[in-house]
Amino acid sequence: MLDKTLTHRLIGAGIMIVSAAIILPQVLDGQRPPELGVQVEVSKAPVFPEAKIAATQPVSSLPDRSSKNDVTHVSVTNKHSTSAIPLKQPQDITLVPTDKTSVNKEDSSSKQSAQNDSSSSRTAKASTDKQTSENRPKPQMAVRWTVQIATFANEANAKRLVAKLKKANYSAYSITSSSLNKVYVGPEFERSASEKTMNDIKKKFGLKGIVTKFSEN
Repeated sequence: MLDKTLTHRLIGAGIMIVSAAIILPQVLDGQRPPELGVQVEVSKAPVFPEAKIAATQPVSSLPDRSSKNDVTHVSVTNKHSTSAIPLKQPQDITLVPTDKTSVNKEDSSSKQSAQNDSSSSRTAKASTDKQTSENRPKPQMAVRWTVQIATFANEANAKRLVAKLKKANYSAYSITSSSLNKVYVGPEFERSASEKTMNDIKKKFGLKGIVTKFSEN
């Protein structure tokens, strides 16, 4: 007995053969489409007149070109007429040498002029910048105030008072001027703040100070 798969394949092949036998005659037996009935006419090739070319001349028959003003006649032959056209020989060209010394002098003078112009522009720019910086108003520092607490001849006493004030959270410092050691507290941007600090120190330590302008020196 045959295998089932082989049996199914044979049945399928038979069905395809029968279908092709029925459909192919109907497809191939069709009418010719009208687009194929168009006739195409091709025009005849154009006729060109025959051109005659003159025979070449030997080298010995050519004219002598040793003279500068000699004129050569070239014969041109066509279908209708034959005529001679005179052709003038080109004149000799003489090359004039250039003086390298003058060229070098011109190059060096142009370079020197460019360097002088560049130097002048830099000098003018530097001078303008300097004048601008000189004319520009200098920024003014804001006025600050400080409290002068005491003045000592002994530097050790001034340092002890500065340490005591710093321990009480005051920004104290000392400045030595003319062998005198001055103790200050500050500085402040507002005079009223320095006056308040002066009054607080007077109450706590019994030291009477004065409010003065702050100086870094």
